Amino acid sequence: MLKFLRKYTKLIIWVVVGSFILWGGYSVSALKKEGRFAGEIFGKTVSFQEYNQFYSATQLFMPTEKPLEDPEALRSYTWQNIIYAREAKREGVKISDEDVRNEIANLLKQQGLVNPTQEQYKIWLTRALHMSPRDFEEGLREFMRIQKLLRVKIASFTPVDADKVTDPKEKEKIIEKQKTDFMVWTADVNKRANLKDYLALPKPAEETTEGLEEEAPAPEPAPATSEKTPAEK
Repeated sequence: MLKFLRKYTKLIIWVVVGSFILWGGYSVSALKKEGRFAGEIFGKTVSFQEYNQFYSATQLFMPTEKPLEDPEALRSYTWQNIIYAREAKREGVKISDEDVRNEIANLLKQQGLVNPTQEQYKIWLTRALHMSPRDFEEGLREFMRIQKLLRVKIASFTPVDADKVTDPKEKEKIIEKQKTDFMVWTADVNKRANLKDYLALPKPAEETTEGLEEEAPAPEPAPATSEKTPAEK
């Protein structure tokens, strides 16, 4: 359904897996804020409304053919995207209404809808994506903002005249360094964000004693004694 947008968002992929999950991008907070907020990043709270908006958009724009089924991974991607979006705003990255309209027009064209009416557009969103125009457009704007930020950052990690390199091994070195620099930058952003995830549930203690009774040898009986027990005295 959304191959066009998934292709568009593949720029994020997927060093985010390595940079956020492997670098350790968030911590669980014991302060639940009385259930009023989803979490906190860059010292500011994140409302449930903002979190849910990014959660839905992350599901929609993930660059995979199949929906992401792992709820823990989806929550990690959602938080990473919120962090990227706020960092983009901090750096002054802007996405105009015209940018969003053009992107929507490109998407609709891919779906065979050319110059649809507002009603047709609304019906398509409701039937195909189960989203309102407002939610869809706000989610799209934020992902476009993230994309714009990441394009600029990745370009800054690209050596001058890299496009003129013809040797395959040298090209591979450039790509690997680019990924490494991007991951280091993302790790720095995540560190500054200092995410407190109020939604994360504490992990249950590992069942370290599971099956212990079957594997451990039975204890030897205590030696016989003529001394009476306290209960017998």
